[in-house]
Amino acid sequence: METDFVLPVESPAESAVFYMAMFGALPLELSPTYAVVLMNDALKLGLARRKRLPATANTTDAELPIFVAGREGVDALHDEWRRKGVTILQEPISLDSDYTFTCSDPDGHRLRVFTPQAA
Repeated sequence: METDFVLPVESPAESAVFYMAMFGALPLELSPTYAVVLMNDALKLGLARRKRLPATANTTDAELPIFVAGREGVDALHDEWRRKGVTILQEPISLDSDYTFTCSDPDGHRLRVFTPQAA
């Protein structure tokens, strides 16, 4: 199955459950070594068991950007995920171009939730 983005994970099934719970993603494929979840109409996220992937450069340098409409949306998602026990790496902050926070999934991949700052 074609995917748009693939993350190396310890357990594809556990990671799929995380993404389904946090984003309302729909499972498209689930196996012990690979899972695909439909994040939205435009993104299929693949979750491949780490041992199955060839050696690559440092994969922890990547971030999965998640657009949310408005500062209120960013704050609401931050609060909801904190209540659910998601690890918050950076509290909501205003940067030059965005209002954003960063968290991590169970495998340590960074998820950056953002909305553009008003010009």
